[in-house]
Amino acid sequence: MYEQFARFYDKLGWGEYAKSLWPLIVEYMNSINFKPENMLDVACGTGVLAIMASRDGIKAEGLDISSEMLEQAKKNAIEAGVNVVYHQCDMCDFDLNKKYDLITCTFDAINHLRTFEQWVSMFKCVKKHLNSSGLFIFDMNTLKDLRENWNNIKVKKHPRGDYLISKSISFGDMACVTFTAFIKKENGLFEGYEESIMEVSFPLEKVVASLKDIGFTNVTITNRHFKLVETESLDRAFISCRA
Repeated sequence: MYEQFARFYDKLGWGEYAKSLWPLIVEYMNSINFKPENMLDVACGTGVLAIMASRDGIKAEGLDISSEMLEQAKKNAIEAGVNVVYHQCDMCDFDLNKKYDLITCTFDAINHLRTFEQWVSMFKCVKKHLNSSGLFIFDMNTLKDLRENWNNIKVKKHPRGDYLISKSISFGDMACVTFTAFIKKENGLFEGYEESIMEVSFPLEKVVASLKDIGFTNVTITNRHFKLVETESLDRAFISCRA
């Protein structure tokens, strides 16, 4: 699964999201005096967030359903000189028989789950794996985002000469995007790749209610900088809660 996606994920700059997000997570954790000793990054992709955490002295682990993504994550960890343990599991149904201080799920990975039952299953798995008073942080593309920002075509040229074309269409509470990439090789020719992804979203109040029903406390919706704002304005919501 995601064999081509994994090969080009970091080359196309998608790992930069985690690199820029981790310092904001650290700033937020410092503001609430939360100092995790270990963490699990759910839907870790190529492992960038877990690697950033490991560099900061946190015992980090990652979980993803894609063996191809995990292979790239392992290579990235070796190149970074850190030890990160990775698990190949379904984010909706995993049991690692251990608990963590911090669990994350970012870059709208949860939006790839197409039913709310899957979202709830994922929340329950996270709750089961959190230590008492542990922290869960995830982000999600909101219904506002899917309805207003997913009807477009974008073309981006990367500094090394790669091209990425994204074509998205919204269906209201779900949207589809097709990525077409042309990766420049050393001989000047291009290697092509295409992948389509479906995303689904649900009302924020429904998500919050589900988290509370499962037993999470201090459920908070913020922007990327973990600042309270009018939730109706958010294209991407960051939700944090405690076990």
